[in-house]
Amino acid sequence: MKSKLYFEAFSNDKDKLTEFLNKTFEAISKFKNFQVIDKKIADPITKDIKTPDGKTISGWSSYLEIYADFKDFDSLIDFILFYTPSRIDIEDIKEMKIITKDNEIKYNKEKINLLLNQIPQAINMKVSALLNIYLAQVKKDSKGPDNPALTNLKIK
Repeated sequence: MKSKLYFEAFSNDKDKLTEFLNKTFEAISKFKNFQVIDKKIADPITKDIKTPDGKTISGWSSYLEIYADFKDFDSLIDFILFYTPSRIDIEDIKEMKIITKDNEIKYNKEKINLLLNQIPQAINMKVSALLNIYLAQVKKDSKGPDNPALTNLKIK
């Protein structure tokens, strides 16, 4: 099952961004039940992002694109759940049928891609919500958002 998978990243350090995407590919390439056909890391571009408090953060944006062939649909689902790509495009599927006791449901390629892309989006929304709760607690415990220890946080 041939698919294109995209992983987006943002950093304030251009070299670290490229290094991160390369390490991401190294980790992903160890996944069993699929074969990498091609990979591409886009040249980083500068990008400004608005934060929830109205500030603007300038940094670098790029993405890793992987073209892969999965052994079967189960392997693709496992991959999506484990690595949560930003986007998934299945290329060589026409239709999928789900047969129940009373019904037969058919999904075309576009609907399958839409459903598959909702999985990592839901996971990322939950993780972001948990991270925001954690950061709010850290800010509260550190006596305010202007604490120098918070403005220099780096995730390694």
